[in-house]
Amino acid sequence: MFRVLQNRTTNSKILLPHNEFNYTYTPLSNFSRFVIFPHVQSQRVFARRKLFAFLASTPIKEVENGQLYFDNYDNMRIITPARWPINIRRFIAGPNEEKLMEKLKSGEWIPTENEMPYNFKIEGVKIRKKEDGMFVNFTFRVNNYQKEKALEEIIERIQNSLKDKKDVLWFNVNAHLVKGEPFIEDLIDRYPVSRLRIEFQGPDVLTETLYKHLEPYGLIRDINLFPASSNYISRYALVQYVKIRPAICAKNCLHGMTVNGTRLNIQYDSPIRMYRIYKWIINHPTLSTISIPLIPFIAVAAVVGITYGLDFICYIFVRTRITYYYLYQRFREKTNSLFTTFREKPEEEIFNFSTKEQEDKLQNWLKDPPENFIVLLGPTNSGKSGLVNRIIREKRNTVYIKCDDIVDSRNKNERALELAKQVGCSSVLNLVISFSNFGSLLANEIIGHKIFGLPSTVDDPVKKVLDLVENALYKTRRSRRTQRDSENEFPIVVIDAYMIKYKENHDLWELLVKFATELVKNKLSHVVFVSSNIGIINHLENQAPSMQINTLDLHEPDEVINLVDQYARDKNIEIPEGLKEAVSYIGMHLTDLGLFIDKIRNGKKPDDALNNLISETKADVLRIAFRDEIEHVTNKEWNDIQFWEIMKKLSKKEYLFYDIVKSSPIFDDDDSPIKAMERAGLISITQLPKESSISIIKAGKRLYQKVFAEISSDELFETKMKYKTAQFYLSLENNKIKEYEDELKKLVKIDSKWNNKWSSSLSFSWLFGNGHEVINHRVKFLLSQLKKSLARAKKHQKQIDELKQNYELILNRKGN
Repeated sequence: MFRVLQNRTTNSKILLPHNEFNYTYTPLSNFSRFVIFPHVQSQRVFARRKLFAFLASTPIKEVENGQLYFDNYDNMRIITPARWPINIRRFIAGPNEEKLMEKLKSGEWIPTENEMPYNFKIEGVKIRKKEDGMFVNFTFRVNNYQKEKALEEIIERIQNSLKDKKDVLWFNVNAHLVKGEPFIEDLIDRYPVSRLRIEFQGPDVLTETLYKHLEPYGLIRDINLFPASSNYISRYALVQYVKIRPAICAKNCLHGMTVNGTRLNIQYDSPIRMYRIYKWIINHPTLSTISIPLIPFIAVAAVVGITYGLDFICYIFVRTRITYYYLYQRFREKTNSLFTTFREKPEEEIFNFSTKEQEDKLQNWLKDPPENFIVLLGPTNSGKSGLVNRIIREKRNTVYIKCDDIVDSRNKNERALELAKQVGCSSVLNLVISFSNFGSLLANEIIGHKIFGLPSTVDDPVKKVLDLVENALYKTRRSRRTQRDSENEFPIVVIDAYMIKYKENHDLWELLVKFATELVKNKLSHVVFVSSNIGIINHLENQAPSMQINTLDLHEPDEVINLVDQYARDKNIEIPEGLKEAVSYIGMHLTDLGLFIDKIRNGKKPDDALNNLISETKADVLRIAFRDEIEHVTNKEWNDIQFWEIMKKLSKKEYLFYDIVKSSPIFDDDDSPIKAMERAGLISITQLPKESSISIIKAGKRLYQKVFAEISSDELFETKMKYKTAQFYLSLENNKIKEYEDELKKLVKIDSKWNNKWSSSLSFSWLFGNGHEVINHRVKFLLSQLKKSLARAKKHQKQIDELKQNYELILNRKGN
């Protein structure tokens, strides 16, 4: 009897009757099969063979599952360890799984399901944010013996599609077939690295076999096999990839894969971290006795290393400032010109006190190799800095040091920070000083002495900044770019406001002179000193006797009116009547000239503009010189009659001799009030042009002479100051009279004792001399001086009474 055939069931198998395969063997049945019913048996065999042939010719497709790994689903390349307190990925939201499913099914990345073979369908997406990848689960239909071929065809089509769309997918997505069973974990202390640890669960795998499976994912640096360290730790291999991305792909695609009967368990192998080394040393029974004392020394070494690293960064900043600052200035000028197109542009300088010959001379000095100092002299606010800025504006490799901002600092560190700010490394230098101080303190406590060579161990941190500038100029001058661009163009260092008069003895000047001397001797750069102090020449000759000095003097010319004529000719301007005379009173002071020209442009006549400027300046002089409420100063260092004495004489003379003024009774050889007046800008102390050893006192600026004359001609103010002066001289004479009287009393007592002692008949005057005669000579001299002082005191008292009456009369007259 033929068996009953069912073609298909739910699990796609052919079912045969149970008795066809399980029957009891009996001799009778065997005899009937081969003897009694041979024809029926042959028909059964024929039918069975025919059935097997039919099954073999008809393929049966089954539903299979597969998995793909995309190694870069987004453009976030930064891998942040999950154990960090701030995770960048929490703030950068990438696409979610639903959006990725839509992109995959829509054909944006890979072909659509209709274009794929074997009934390809995407079933799900699993994102791996920590590894910047994703798993894609899919299904397909294929015979068992064609499964590998189908998977190869599917992954090949997907990879070709990604290559074709590489211009669209700018972040370079790659797809790989998952061959193992990936371990999807989210452990905090495990994050991707470029080294993999592959443990063998089974027989060992050769290096050639590992390389064949690992090489398709990326370039491998090395593969090392290690023996089993114990019965519990199996044999393993360390695979070092060149990059981290292929290591991630290999770990996710090959973990759990069976190779020659061995299961590969893959995980990331992080390098040994510092805290593990520290823990191992501390817990070691032998090394712990050595390691604990070494910890402070390691801390000192770390602080010192950080300090030198920051010092190198500071050097890089200084060199960048020197080399590329001119590009920043050009960019700023272009930007300002764009934004100020429709705005009123600032006015140019009214007058340029430097002549064309002087500018050409300075430019020629800067073109030659540096051999001498260049000194630019001129009164305050006369355009010295403007001249230098015009010349170096288009030049590269320049350093500009403004000393007046540095000397006003309170201590050495603040001076160094201000200088570093001007050369471009203030922020880094602050860290260098902090770490160096901390390192020196730590070393002093641990080692017993400071570490020499750190910035804090230098006498002055300003010297450290100057050394950085010198090294940067050395590298700049020796660089190939500088020599290729222009071999004759040398760097320029400008030291502005050098040797400020009220800080003439500052220790900064010595450091700057040594710094400038090294630069010029080594031919690293030109050095230009800009100063208003004539004493700079003698100072530089004393500090650097081996250096020659090229001086460019911008002091006031003989006729300022010639500058006005030249300016009018250049601008084609008709000079109004009275302008030249007014300018002669102002002199070469840019601020006053600018205010004067502004008043003329507003419609005022030259005489009216001058009078207005004089009245404004007069108010400033009265406020500064004769009142106690001075800006930034609690009490004046001079009294009213001291400045009145100088002002009254300067209103009639161009200059006064310094020594004569200092030795007058009002100053009594004390020059501190005179220096204080100079610091306030009321007067200026200079030297005679032809006699540098003779000091003179001049008005603080040319306009002050006119202002001093105006104040001195004020009848009420003059009477008041004469009254104060007479009181001062009266008190001075009264003090002298008191001194004379006290000395006369002492002499009278001495003379009376002398007479009583030697009044006996036995006289020794032949031996000791006549002391009475000596005392008489001294008494006569004191009496003559006392008589003169009494006469002067009487005269001053009479003058005081008259001035008091005149002052009251003037007040009543002006009041009426």
